[in-house]
Amino acid sequence: MQFTKKSFFSLFVSFCMLFGFLSAILVNPAEAKTVRVAVITSLSGEVTVKKGGGSKTYDAYENMSLNQGDTLYTGTDSSVTLNLSNGDADVTLGDNAELNVSDLNTSDGNKKSKLKIWAGSMWVKVKSLAGSNDEFEVETPTAVMGVRGTQFFVGVDPRSGKAKMAVGAGKVSATTVIKDGNNFQTKNITYLYPTQQISLGSRDEVTDPSLKVEFINLKDIVKDASPSIIQAIIDNKAQIDKENDEFIAKKKKELEEGKAAKDETSLYLKNLADLDKVKRNFDNLVGNIAKQAVADNKISKSVMEKIIEGANKKIPDPNRYLDLDKVQELDKTAGVDPELEKKKQEELKKLEAAMLKKQEEEDKKLAEIKAKLDAVLKAAEEVKKKIEEANKKAAEEAVAKAKEVLNSQNGSTTPAPTAGGNDDNDPTPSPTPKVSLSAGTHNPLTNTFDLKINMSDFNGLNDIYAVEVHLLYGDNSESESHPYIYYHNESDNLESGIFDSTKSAYHIQEYYGESQHELVYAITNYGSDAGNVEVSGTKTLVTIPFHAYSMENTIASIKVGSITIVRKDSNNNVQTLNIPVTSIDPAIVSIIGTEPR
Repeated sequence: MQFTKKSFFSLFVSFCMLFGFLSAILVNPAEAKTVRVAVITSLSGEVTVKKGGGSKTYDAYENMSLNQGDTLYTGTDSSVTLNLSNGDADVTLGDNAELNVSDLNTSDGNKKSKLKIWAGSMWVKVKSLAGSNDEFEVETPTAVMGVRGTQFFVGVDPRSGKAKMAVGAGKVSATTVIKDGNNFQTKNITYLYPTQQISLGSRDEVTDPSLKVEFINLKDIVKDASPSIIQAIIDNKAQIDKENDEFIAKKKKELEEGKAAKDETSLYLKNLADLDKVKRNFDNLVGNIAKQAVADNKISKSVMEKIIEGANKKIPDPNRYLDLDKVQELDKTAGVDPELEKKKQEELKKLEAAMLKKQEEEDKKLAEIKAKLDAVLKAAEEVKKKIEEANKKAAEEAVAKAKEVLNSQNGSTTPAPTAGGNDDNDPTPSPTPKVSLSAGTHNPLTNTFDLKINMSDFNGLNDIYAVEVHLLYGDNSESESHPYIYYHNESDNLESGIFDSTKSAYHIQEYYGESQHELVYAITNYGSDAGNVEVSGTKTLVTIPFHAYSMENTIASIKVGSITIVRKDSNNNVQTLNIPVTSIDPAIVSIIGTEPR
């Protein structure tokens, strides 16, 4: 079949119309899922944001949009205010807080908003939700708070995860989830009203969360709330009063008509007298929070007066103005059923006793585990001590044996120094000049150790101008018990602790023989102004780095094969100081067996 340009265009238009018609039939626009945003309306101090799925944080700013999955952080003495989706809710977040925007969706015309707070405190003002299926939730580590139109406070201890919630206006549901042994979840719900709070240390702390509902503790709330949150509460007094007046009017009508109030799981209203007591508390709630904040120095009196002045401008009825001098104390008996409260306290005592017993049992188990662990550690320490003692004894025996063998090879075991000496008439003999070797600890990770050539008491006629030392060490046999030692010549400069580097020069060279290695180290002063050097006490002539490895743990020795020490007299004649090599004990080093590096 062939198409002309005109027929092809007509066919294309027909297809577009057909698919457009089918789309209109098959797709319901109301089913489209849209995502809303939260906007930062104000902030102070250090406020940062981590975008959903990201790992980096960015500085927040006014009018910044937050999307689903974003996390907000505040630093010390910092705060931020959010507006959710064109005024659905206002959230004031205090300092040292962490808040995640978990859900901001609209599906089938129903809005779902969910915030997760893991640390810090916040004040939430939610407008009345329009749709019957609209949801607004605040999740903490221990419970989920659900609202339809209210104002409330939430605080979370960042260390323990304990959550606290107090209501300022409206009604809030608190839901906990408990899992049984089969991982089956059971949800438990209770309701809170203004002047009430709930504190939960864990989601499974109680099976009935209404047991944890109590009268608001003003001191605790003010302690946990930042000044910005307290200001937000006072600023919203007009709206809080309005919502609470509507609640009181509704309950009054129900009582007058003889209807039982619904959802009164935590608020007891038997008659109009009970309702009047509750209303009085509602009317004085914000004022008591303000007074407590001033009393606890959370906000100064002068600053509080300015905050109250601004809040009163929003209140249409002058009789409802906030005046700290006219604030009445809250009545803790208002809305409380004495009999139910008594039973509740008895249940709480039983619960606390059970928790205490459980804690004691856990502490006992931990103590038993600790005792067993201590016993194991003690036994291990004793074994370690015995091993160390055995190793020390073996090392001492090996060193003694090595010295015995080396001294016998040198033909004498008694040093006979001739340098130094004193006149028989000298009543105070001077110390005899000595040369000694000392080896550092072998490092099995680098297979290295240091050797020091030390000189002692070269004074007076025993001062020195130059030194040449021949060191003998190593074994070229391939036996695994013999260590392989060689000069670690990566250092460009070997500092002397006796000779001045600006007036001296040194030479070092290693020679490989058939049975052992030999290293020659020589150093001398030079120049017209360079004289002899005196050594008082013991000083290190040089520190020489060595490599050493062995397939097995073993003992190695480095000895002096020969040594020449010279000085210049006043006529610049060279004199030799005689230090017998038999007077110089070999350096012994324990080599830890490792693979060659």
